[in-house]
Amino acid sequence: WQIGTRLALDHPANQFPLHDDDRHAILIAGGIGITPIKAMAQELKARGNTFELHYSGRTAAEMAYRDRLAIEFPGQLHLYSTRESGATRIDLRSVMRAAPADSLFYVCGPSRLIEAARVAARELTIPAGRVQYESFE
Repeated sequence: WQIGTRLALDHPANQFPLHDDDRHAILIAGGIGITPIKAMAQELKARGNTFELHYSGRTAAEMAYRDRLAIEFPGQLHLYSTRESGATRIDLRSVMRAAPADSLFYVCGPSRLIEAARVAARELTIPAGRVQYESFE
């Protein structure tokens, strides 16, 4: 690039939009995928929507925003660890099965988390349109 180089730019486009009605939301984040999920949780809380926030990380110490999330969403936050002995791992089928009938699911994180959520939704006959995802690797 050189000084004076012209760039063609367009407006930002949201490829991971949040619904605009009052349906219950299940937010599922893996690792740094918490970044957009955190903003979604804040928006849902501000609107008065019901939601759950499921956040999985390798260890508690590696989970970004963990302490802040616990304060901001005490009744909605569920934490899981994948590499700590005795810690609980997220069970996507159980989370999805327990969700209210019209819930929307938002998943952001590594591809293996997204694929596991898509498989669980298919097995539970949750329509694909109710499961939104964004890869964050």
